[in-house]
Amino acid sequence: MAPENAKQPYAIKKNTKRQAWEFGAGSDMEMRMLSSERIIKHPNGLYEVFSKEATEGKGQMAHTGDYFKVDEEGFPSPCERDWFRKNHEHLEADWYLQIAKPLKIWRKGYDESEEIRFLIDNGALTINEEDPSHYFSAFLWGTMETAPSDAVIVFYSVNRDDNAKITSITFNFVDYGYFQENYSFLC
Repeated sequence: MAPENAKQPYAIKKNTKRQAWEFGAGSDMEMRMLSSERIIKHPNGLYEVFSKEATEGKGQMAHTGDYFKVDEEGFPSPCERDWFRKNHEHLEADWYLQIAKPLKIWRKGYDESEEIRFLIDNGALTINEEDPSHYFSAFLWGTMETAPSDAVIVFYSVNRDDNAKITSITFNFVDYGYFQENYSFLC
């Protein structure tokens, strides 16, 4: 575990073999998620996915052709189709190998990074000091999500212009327990 006052470290996923299913393909898992209402298919073809991080009664939005995984507690989480295919290798049936890459991360107590400053300054991330159970909030996957103060922010991509100025960031909140089990620090 990286020290609380560490400069922003990187992490890499440990267990990269995962099951995943394509929205709209009619898999048994998709049908189970639909019948349990952990996923709702809307008439406009969008899927509303009630992941662990979805809050305020709204799920994350996904499209036909996107993928989803299901965690140990039975919560689905969506993956955008192009990102999923770029970052996973199909093994067999519904099993995929995620291509593990070092990812920059951030937690409460770390030195402020330019990525966190960019997200806050651009309204993409809010830090709620007075509410530790909803410390972080961001509009992700088409819905407002919150995470507790011990969550880890994982940066999937940081895009920069020709002058190295950040133009956009793709990120997500990761439950700290899940992070400890599934990631290794690369300080």
